[in-house]
This record gives sequence, structure tokens and C-alpha cells, in this order.
Amino acid sequence: MKNSKSFDKIFNECKAFVKDSHLAKKVEILGIQTQNQTLIFDFFNQRITFNGIDFIDSAGGELTQSVKSVFCRYLLMCPEKISDRSNKLVTFREFADAGPLFSSFTQNTGKIIETTFSGRLEKLKTQCVTLGGVIMETSSYDLSIRFRALHRIPIIFNFNDKDDLLPAKAIFLYHEDANTYLDLECLTITCTYLTGMLIQST
Repeated sequence: MKNSKSFDKIFNECKAFVKDSHLAKKVEILGIQTQNQTLIFDFFNQRITFNGIDFIDSAGGELTQSVKSVFCRYLLMCPEKISDRSNKLVTFREFADAGPLFSSFTQNTGKIIETTFSGRLEKLKTQCVTLGGVIMETSSYDLSIRFRALHRIPIIFNFNDKDDLLPAKAIFLYHEDANTYLDLECLTITCTYLTGMLIQST
């Protein structure tokens, strides 16, 4: 988030969310499990819970304020109903008003992966599968992986390794309705987080 004050505001709104009379309908739309009054998120194949007080990584990992903001926005932006989903995939740049964030998005995601995994395709593939990525068949890329940031936020990651003519290239794709469930800042955070996880053990 841009500052702690704005985070505190949405965090307090999230604490009220679990008391919402329409909670059951909203968590069904978002694909969130519930146990008593605890919300359970599946975040990149990790179990994250929200007990109305704080977000907790069940595996014991530390959650940054930025990552917590993703869960907050996901809850608070929940639409009244599920719209018909288009299968159209778009790059981050194709979202309206993405321009100001595009440069930082690219520098903190694709560029890092291209530099880190150029000439290391098998290592990247192993890292992706370890993080719960599902390999997709394609003739257009050396590697195509489907991740699930959140139930309504799948991410398609495509990678072409370097060859004699071209450098390595990494591309992230979202469903075109992703900004219905997360704002652009939080969509950026999902891919930045994924990038960090991919390079963590290199």
C-alpha cells in the first residue's frame, strides 16, 4: 500500500467484513472457505487464514503489509454477483489506467525472471511446479504455467528461454475481469510476490 494510514483504513474495514450479514454469499463468490468465523484463503498453494483480527500464514511464514492488502482488497471489492467470465487473457498493460504502474510492474517481475532464469529453463520449471503451478501445453512458449493467486485471480506465466537470436522473455497474463476483484496495485503485488517466490531458492 502507498502508506500505513491507507492500509489501516482497509484493514479495519476487513475486520468488519466477517460480521457482514451477507458474508456467506460473498465468500462463496470469492471462493473462500470458512471455519466458524475464520476465513481461509488459498494463496499460491498456501493456506492463509483471517480470524477477524489478523491474516496468518498457516505454514508460519511472515506476511507483509503489502500481501495483507491483497486479501483486504479481494474481500472488500467482492461484486454483488459473479459475472459471466470471459476466457480472454490480457497483459497487465492492457488494463485501463495501468500506464503509471507498468514500468515498475515489468521491472519487478518479468525483467527479474528473465535475468535470473535465462539459460535455466529446467530450474524455472521445477520452481513453478514446487509453487503449485500447473504446466500447460503450448507450442508458442518453452514454458507455460497456470498459477492461482486467489480463487478468482488465476495467472498465466509464459516463458521463452534465450536462443541464438533472442533474449529470454517472461510474460504474465490475467483474465480480463481480474480488476473486478483486485485493484491494479494489488494485481502488481500478486506477480511481484510470485516472482520473489520463484527466485527465492536460486
